[in-house]
Amino acid sequence: MKKKFAAIGLFLAICFLTVFSGPGLADQKAEAVLSEPVFNFESAWEGDTVTHDFIVKNHGTAPLEILKIDTD
Repeated sequence: MKKKFAAIGLFLAICFLTVFSGPGLADQKAEAVLSEPVFNFESAWEGDTVTHDFIVKNHGTAPLEILKIDTD
């Protein structure tokens, strides 16, 4: 009998968490904002190292993950 109540309790807890946490998580989005999205490097000799820092801020509510960066 205790196992039956435990199983029912577990089922109800999972249903409760699914129903009440789902809508809040769906509203979360990451929003990357760059103060300078494009930077043109000047001419450089082959073998020279050139660097530039891009400042990325997350204006969203979810964690921001940068998975890929494209260069020309």
